Amino acid sequence: MTIPDEGLPPERIIASLLRIPNSHRVFSLPIEALEKTHGITIEIARELIDAGIPFHAAADGPLLDENDVASASLYLRLPSARRSMMTFWLRALHRLRTAHAPSAHRVEVTAACPDPGHDGPCAYGVALDDGPRSVCRADRPESVRLGTLRTPPGGRPRELPTVVRDLLRDFHHVDYYRLPRETTRDSGFLRRTGMADCTLMARALVDEGLRHGLNARFAAGLIIAVPFSTAHTWAEFEVDGAWLPADPLLPRALSAWGVPKAGDWPVTLAPNGLFHRLAGAPRDMVTHAGRACGVSLRTREEPS
Repeated sequence: MTIPDEGLPPERIIASLLRIPNSHRVFSLPIEALEKTHGITIEIARELIDAGIPFHAAADGPLLDENDVASASLYLRLPSARRSMMTFWLRALHRLRTAHAPSAHRVEVTAACPDPGHDGPCAYGVALDDGPRSVCRADRPESVRLGTLRTPPGGRPRELPTVVRDLLRDFHHVDYYRLPRETTRDSGFLRRTGMADCTLMARALVDEGLRHGLNARFAAGLIIAVPFSTAHTWAEFEVDGAWLPADPLLPRALSAWGVPKAGDWPVTLAPNGLFHRLAGAPRDMVTHAGRACGVSLRTREEPS
């Protein structure tokens, strides 16, 4: 399988990726491991390398950076598990806008050992709110349930007020790219490149809102969707005593990535009920031996 024609040309994607500091990259993914999660076959990976995507020439073959791979997959519009998750978000948003009443949800937080074979039991740190991490130990490396969240009905999506919509227009040129953690704290990177991920965009929106005299705050939490929710970050603005989520970057990215029905999510919509705030600062929901660990967030509706 070669690179399809539906998405952005590889050269345009790679030109953007090359604006990310190379010193922040972690070259850990062999090209044989890209198809399952990102839909990038070995043939497509080789085409991307020929087109100039950064890589490390290891003894066993080239290694790529996971953030670069994820961004390339999305803009090439390749079928992947990540892309399937996005259809769940849009389905959940449609349900919120059309259902008789919003639903409560139950989210099961599970993880598997990222380093099987180490000595001793697994030690997971779990943070489901702003409080200190709880520690969960497991004797086996397979998937283990670490906690459960129950989210109440969260209201309905609504149009953002004019004062917030005017602020969002200043960021209409920004494109979503997966970024290394060091770059998500660099507001100058967004201004220089017109690139951001959800964390950098949320920080920029909060800073700009505060500069304009608005009451704004950072939010970290979940996009609530059946059958799987997703960790996310966004900005919130207080309007008439209520905090409204704002995220112009994600719906615009969904359209750029060709996700079906992305047009049902306008950038001026406050996705109440879809976003569930857990904390006021970015943090990894689960760690393993002190390092970030991937999680699964299986979700189902519950009676209110």
